[in-house]
Amino acid sequence: MGNFGKHTPFLLTACNHNDKEKNGFTLYSISDRLHFEFDEPFLHKKLFIGSQHGWLTVLDLHCEPTLLNPLTGESISLPSITTFPKVRPHHSVNGNIISYFCRTNYRPESPFLDCTFDECSGEEVTFKKVLLSSNPSISSGNFFAAALVGHVFSHLMIAKPGVGRWNLLQEKEYWYMDIMFCQDNKLICLTNEGAIHEVELKDDDFLITEMAAPFIKDTSDFNMYLALDSAGRILVIYRTYEFITRPETSQVEVFRLSGSKGKKRKWERINSLDGQAIFVGTNALISLRKQDISGEVKPDTIYFTDEWWDLAGDDEEVNWPRDICAYDLMRNSIKPCCPEEHRRCSWPLPVWVHLPNHS
Repeated sequence: MGNFGKHTPFLLTACNHNDKEKNGFTLYSISDRLHFEFDEPFLHKKLFIGSQHGWLTVLDLHCEPTLLNPLTGESISLPSITTFPKVRPHHSVNGNIISYFCRTNYRPESPFLDCTFDECSGEEVTFKKVLLSSNPSISSGNFFAAALVGHVFSHLMIAKPGVGRWNLLQEKEYWYMDIMFCQDNKLICLTNEGAIHEVELKDDDFLITEMAAPFIKDTSDFNMYLALDSAGRILVIYRTYEFITRPETSQVEVFRLSGSKGKKRKWERINSLDGQAIFVGTNALISLRKQDISGEVKPDTIYFTDEWWDLAGDDEEVNWPRDICAYDLMRNSIKPCCPEEHRRCSWPLPVWVHLPNHS
């Protein structure tokens, strides 16, 4: 649903290059290797946690989520973080929210922490990724929002259309790595063990079924993403890191779920995307079919942004380039997919974005 497009997305990064006096942003096109810089005050001090249908999902310094048009500043509010079951706002004497009381599992003897989000101290409850079931420009608020909550161990939250709160679906021993909306308001979820869950979203209930059993046993540092091939079959992109001076992508594997629903399904490793180019990261899945690829974008290639939250702090002092790279399945090779100047950004996280007039 909206996964395939005809236009190459832009890479949106801050162009501060760790210079706090510079607040501008850069849109970089891999296809033609062009970029332009712009400065919109409504994007200042915002953390990017999603991109879909030409909209950015951002967090402000109070960790409140909003949909923003990155060019016009038009905004749509999402339910507040204060509707989380673990969060209670802490107000000043004049009624302004200055911090949050956050119930945490790390300190059973004192389960509530008084924390501000300026220093990313609410890692257990803050948003990691937010996706929408349909284009908010068309659906006029009649859309579901799904959120991964918690930077390390992410749980799934759902906000129903017209309901101003987030609902926690399940809190089990597993956590979720990625989510993806498909047809009929169905949400596909990927657990840390490689299991696939399908969530059928209804106005009065949520139905969760397991589509595929876990298949991941490796405990090394990795990330996983959901994607679809050109035939609509589910893919899992497995990204492994190595740490020398900075985290870098060292290996990528792609698995496809075979078999029909209701029967025993299995995973098979593949080394071709049938000419597709796939863009993954904090954004919603973006795929280009072979016939829509142009310029410097290559077929059978996966383009990654960097999602290391601990490098996203406003006080970040480390000056290494972010891990924004391309993996060529046919050649089994990994290389940066944009100039280093666009990878030297500490705040906010980079994101792939379709501009509104391209969506």
